[in-house]
Amino acid sequence: MALRMLIFLLVLLGVLCGASAYMGIRTLTLCPPLARHAGWLWSLLGVFTVLVLLTPFLQRIPWLSHRLAPLFWVTFSLFSLASTYLVALLLMDALQGFLSLARLPVRPWTVPTAAVLTVLACAWGAWTALRPVRLRRVEIPIRSLPPALDGFRIVQISDLHLGPMVRRSQVDHLIHLTSGQSPDLIAVTGDLVDAEADGVQPLALRLADLKATHGIFFVTGNHEYYSGAERWLKIIRGMGWTVLENGNRTLEHAGAHLVVAGMPDPASPSPKPSLPLALEGAPAGVPTLLLFHRPSGAEAASRAGICLQLSGHTHGGQYFPWTLLVKALFDHPEGLDRVGDMWIHTSPGTGFWGPPNRFLMPPELTLLVLRRA
Repeated sequence: MALRMLIFLLVLLGVLCGASAYMGIRTLTLCPPLARHAGWLWSLLGVFTVLVLLTPFLQRIPWLSHRLAPLFWVTFSLFSLASTYLVALLLMDALQGFLSLARLPVRPWTVPTAAVLTVLACAWGAWTALRPVRLRRVEIPIRSLPPALDGFRIVQISDLHLGPMVRRSQVDHLIHLTSGQSPDLIAVTGDLVDAEADGVQPLALRLADLKATHGIFFVTGNHEYYSGAERWLKIIRGMGWTVLENGNRTLEHAGAHLVVAGMPDPASPSPKPSLPLALEGAPAGVPTLLLFHRPSGAEAASRAGICLQLSGHTHGGQYFPWTLLVKALFDHPEGLDRVGDMWIHTSPGTGFWGPPNRFLMPPELTLLVLRRA
């Protein structure tokens, strides 16, 4: 584990230094007036690199993390700007290269254009990330669904990432919006928290006001294990939620039955996710809902007779153009998809992680309504 962490940090350092070097060199080359203040630019890029490396560690110190909210806002806002500027600069460089090859006039507007595009995209993304989350309704047709389950309402909350950057008003709005849907079941598919319990626990406890006819079911995401999973799971169980760690529950609704199964995230040291264990003892021939943080293993779940898998994790890429990268990396990056006879719904996230940016990929609270096919 220590070796893997060291390798990860070295790779991250290399990527950050390479990106900062590219942005610094190209900006100074293409914008001569800035060359007179090169020291300021390199200092800013250096501070950015150090903050990005240091802040995630500070966020895991129990007695300190909730006192450093301004630092997190500065760091992740800089990350949002830098990562967007990097892409905009690459695009402008590519465009200038095309113009040069086509023997068309090359104009000295690369840096100003990239800067304007960056500010506009980040401002739009921040507004989308920080406004009250919106509801999206998805109807899912399921074969052999008992008539009594037609119209069964599931609210999915995923990747809320409660931490110093989440405001209480956002949580209160989420509770109000969820209550307004009169859900039969609430499924929380991981990454609920992104900080140690100290300082963030009062915010999490507000979610105890969430209510559903058949209760609230929770599976861990990878960030629970970065944030002290043992203590968080105790708090979550204390709110009356059902934590599914390779287990299942059978619900009775208007005389019909529905199985809700769940597995922990692969980041769990123990237990590891196991679909056979998660389904052990579940009655045969009953529609089964599987909660699993990562949108993976869908083929195995389909073969096992699952009718619907609910996942998250990807954030849909969170903001353009990283949305394109996520689509290339994941088979089910966001939204509703079909795998054999099973549906899989991957939430784009109810909150945001790190950069307060949701450019062209808004967060959502999802209302899933089961329908007879």
